Amino acid sequence: MPHIRVGRVTVEQRVEGSLTDMATIKRLYSDAVSVAATTSGTARRAKGRPDPTVARTMIDGLAQAVAQNRTALLALTTLKNYDNYTFTHMVNVSILTMGQARGLGIDGPLLREFGLAALMHDIGKVRTPIEILNKPDKLTDDEFTIMKRHVVDGAEILRMTPDVPALAPVVAFEHHLRTDGSGYPSGVTRPSLNVGTMLCSIADVYDAMRSQRSYQQSFPTDRILAVLKRNDGKQFDQHLVRRFVQLIGIYPAGTLVRLNTGEVAVVLTVYAPDPYRPTVRVLINREGKRLDLPYDLNLWEKTEDPARPASVDRAARPRGVSIRPADADVKSRGSTKSEV
Repeated sequence: MPHIRVGRVTVEQRVEGSLTDMATIKRLYSDAVSVAATTSGTARRAKGRPDPTVARTMIDGLAQAVAQNRTALLALTTLKNYDNYTFTHMVNVSILTMGQARGLGIDGPLLREFGLAALMHDIGKVRTPIEILNKPDKLTDDEFTIMKRHVVDGAEILRMTPDVPALAPVVAFEHHLRTDGSGYPSGVTRPSLNVGTMLCSIADVYDAMRSQRSYQQSFPTDRILAVLKRNDGKQFDQHLVRRFVQLIGIYPAGTLVRLNTGEVAVVLTVYAPDPYRPTVRVLINREGKRLDLPYDLNLWEKTEDPARPASVDRAARPRGVSIRPADADVKSRGSTKSEV
C-alpha cells in the first residue's frame, strides 16, 4: 500500500492558561524541568536512547511562550536550583537558544527544532561516569579527557535516535567548538559552525557561568559577556553576541539590582539601547526597608527630579532578605524597546 505511511502523529501542545500570566509561565517552566529529568533518565536506562516524544511536546509549549511572553520566560531562567542544575541547565539553554533564534526571525517548526537540539546538547553525558559528572573538585586531565567525550557520544546517540531532527546531533557535536578553531573535539576544524550551534554555545556558556555550583561561584553578566568577547571576539560570532546582549541586557529580566540612589529592585524588561536603564520594580527603599507596595519605574524615561532613580548601579544580593525574582510577577510590557 504505497499511499499509507506508518509513524507517530505529532500533536502540538496548547498551554492551558494565559501566557501573560506568570503562574502559567512558572508551571510551564517547572514541567519542562521535570521532562528534562525524565528524558535524561530514560536515556541513561536505555543505554543512550532518549524518547523525544515528550520532549517535543514540552518544547512546543516553551516555543509558544518564547513567541508570546519571552521576557517572563527569560526571567525564570535566572532562578537557581543548585540541587537540580543539570535539568534546569538543559531547559535554560533551550529557552535562551529559542529566544535568540526568535530574534533572528526564526519561528514555527524550525524554532522548535532549535529548542529541541539545545535541550539535548549535553545528552552524551549519560555515558559519562557519575563520579566524574558529580565530582565537586576540579577534574584531572584524564577525567577531563573522559568528560570531553560527551560531544561525540551525544552526536552518536542523537544520530541513532528516531524522530530527532538532523540539527540535534550537529549541535551536540559542535557546541564546544569555537569559530577560531579552538575547543573540542580536538583536531576538528570547521570553515563555519551551524547557526544553531552558535546560538546554543552562547546560551550554554552564559547559563553555566551564571550558575553557582559546589566547585564554582556564579559570575555577574558583565563578566560573562567579557568571556564571550575575549580573544578579540574570535571564539564566538560577535554579531550574535551583540544580539544576545540586546536580548538579555547587562542585567537580565529577573535580576536583582541596586539603583544609583540606593533602592533594590528587580528587572522587568530590558531596554536594548541602554542596558543600564531597564524597566524595574522597586522592592526595597534606599533606607533598606522592604516595601509593602512595590512600584515600577522606567529608567529609560528622562526626568528632572535628582532624587528619582536614573540607572542601575550594580547587581544586588541583599542580606537577610528573601526574594525570588520571579515572584515579582515579571510580565511582557508589549514594548518594542525590549525587543531584539
